[in-house]
Amino acid sequence: MRLNYVKLLFLFSTVVLFTGSPLYASIGIPTVNQIPGRVMWVDVKLGELQIKLNGSPGIGETKNYRVTRYETRVKDPSDKKFLTIDDLRPGENVTLDVIYGQEDKIIEKIVAESLEASDFQVASGQIQAIDGQAGTLTLQEKMRNGVEENSNLSYFLFDPNSIVVLQSPSIQPVALVLKPGDQVQIQFVLRDAKQQVYSITLYSPQHSTTTTVTTTTSSQ
Repeated sequence: MRLNYVKLLFLFSTVVLFTGSPLYASIGIPTVNQIPGRVMWVDVKLGELQIKLNGSPGIGETKNYRVTRYETRVKDPSDKKFLTIDDLRPGENVTLDVIYGQEDKIIEKIVAESLEASDFQVASGQIQAIDGQAGTLTLQEKMRNGVEENSNLSYFLFDPNSIVVLQSPSIQPVALVLKPGDQVQIQFVLRDAKQQVYSITLYSPQHSTTTTVTTTTSSQ
C-alpha cells in the first residue's frame, strides 16, 4: 500500500515538473479566467452584457457575454448584498468569471462594485457647461427621477477616463463630444455630498429613445 502511495506521489510530481500544469488541469477541471471591465450596457431580455475591458483607453475594446436573470449570479466584493443582473448599471466596475474555451456560454458569476439599483438617480435636461478634462458638468434640469423640475441648475462630477456615454439611435461605440445645448439624461449616485455621474445618454434631435453606445467624453 505504501509503495503505491509513493508511486502516485512520484507521478503527481512528475506531471507538475514537466508539464508546468496543476493536476486539476490534467483531469479536466475547467480553468476560470477573471475578466475585469466596466459595464457598457446590459439587456436582460436579449440576454447579453457588454463590457469595456480594463486597460482599453478611449472608446476601448469591448466584449459581449451571455447572461440570464436566473443563471447569472451577481455579488458585491464583500458578499454583503444580494444583487441580480437587474442591478447592473452602465459605468459600474465588474469582474466576470469566464471559463476558458467556453466564452460563448452563459456567465454564471459576476462580482460588481457595491452599488444597488436603488443607489442610482436620474436627471434630465440641457447641458449648460462641461469640462471633459476636469470632469465637471452643469445641467439645466427639467426632470429628476421622473418628476418635473423647475429648471434648476445642478452640478455633477465624472471620471473623464471612464464615463459611459450613450447615444441614440446607434448601438456601436463611437467617439463623442458633449457640448452646451445638448439634451441629455444623467445617471448618478450621491457620494460624499457630491453627484457622481456614471453614465450620460445624449438625445439626438431626430430620435426620442435611448440606445447603448459608449465612449469617453472629450474636452471642450
